[in-house]
Amino acid sequence: MNSTIISVYCSISTINEFIWGVPVLVLMLAGGLYLSFRLRFAQLHIFRLFREIIKMLKAPRKSSQHGISQLQSFSTALAATVGTGSVTGVACALCTGGKGCILWMWVSALIGMALSYCENYLAVRHSNHSSNDKNASGAYSYLRTVGKVPAVCYALFCVLASLGMGNMAQSSSAVSVASSGFGLPYSFCALAVVCFCALAVSDTSRCARICEKVVPFAALLFILTSLALLLLSPLKTLNALADIFKDAFSVKACAGGTLGWFFTKVCVNGLRRGAFSHEAGLGSTCAVHSSCDITDPEKQGKLAMSEVFIDTMVICTVTALVILISGADFSGSDYSLTVSNAYSVFLGSAGKLFVSLCLTLFSLCTLTGWFFIGEKSFCCLFPKKSIIYKLLYLLCAYLGSQFPMQTVWEISDIFNALMALPNIICVLLLSKQVSAPKFRRLRGG
Repeated sequence: MNSTIISVYCSISTINEFIWGVPVLVLMLAGGLYLSFRLRFAQLHIFRLFREIIKMLKAPRKSSQHGISQLQSFSTALAATVGTGSVTGVACALCTGGKGCILWMWVSALIGMALSYCENYLAVRHSNHSSNDKNASGAYSYLRTVGKVPAVCYALFCVLASLGMGNMAQSSSAVSVASSGFGLPYSFCALAVVCFCALAVSDTSRCARICEKVVPFAALLFILTSLALLLLSPLKTLNALADIFKDAFSVKACAGGTLGWFFTKVCVNGLRRGAFSHEAGLGSTCAVHSSCDITDPEKQGKLAMSEVFIDTMVICTVTALVILISGADFSGSDYSLTVSNAYSVFLGSAGKLFVSLCLTLFSLCTLTGWFFIGEKSFCCLFPKKSIIYKLLYLLCAYLGSQFPMQTVWEISDIFNALMALPNIICVLLLSKQVSAPKFRRLRGG
């Protein structure tokens, strides 16, 4: 029996490695570069972008508007993007590909910002705000203009990914991290997570309200604490940054027979981890931005770009730097323990509590954000049947809290790739409909 399970897992892992190794990553790189040229590399205007983002988020909401607010859409999309993979995934990248992986995660994020802008621009433009089909939303709304088959396949894979990676894997992570980090009974943590999911799924709009309150707090807590630790050791931080660039283009890695190792271990793993973290190209956050009461495609595209930047260029980067300057061993298989050990070097016993708190909050936020996304996709396939999806979501949350989820991670990774393939192809086909973002010169605050 055990040999059968191992054989199945190895087969799933092999399929996963093949899909993410060549087809999806090449499509993401080539497609992202093409879209970057079309957008005149708008992602490089990051500081002007964030000035506009802050102004948009601070703008008061009009009572006559419907849907979720600008801040709620931003927080919910960020919740789905910033999960435990944004923290523990960095330790995984360092383990599998070394320090140079981090540079390729940055490359993935910069390219992904163009992908994220275009897919969200198209989603808002083709969403139910301008369509007779009230159930059309997210990436499904523009995929169906290319063909019904890719749209239905995408929605199906999105639902499966939401139940797997967005639910079971996150609930498993939340329960195990909270139980080991806070010393609470495993059964109590499992019950708490299931109750949290029941509260979230009882009302879709409640998901956005939960994310609006929790996501900014969790993200700022993690980022500011990490930055404070890095500022305590400025020389080590600069040396770590130098090591990232040196290892990414090291002579040893690029020389002769090691070129293949360099590409598979450093470049591919870095790009893959980056794509898995920020989810640009998957079209997942389109369901959130197309539900916002602000129906300007350019504004929603800019918000989507900023989410990719925050996830990978900020959260993943500070995590990697703290691990590197701490001197913690990142070759183990328990990546959450690696992160905890790194922060414990600076914070002592409080390091484990800090990491456990942040990872638990990130997991719960991801659970909430992916419910919003999954329900929208489910309703595209089965209108007015959302109660079925809610029951499935609660069941998966319970199952995820009871069993180890390594196989679920692998299968969900495949679903993510299957979401990306039709999505990126359709975005490229429809890219002429996308207008490059304009950045206004803002004066004052």
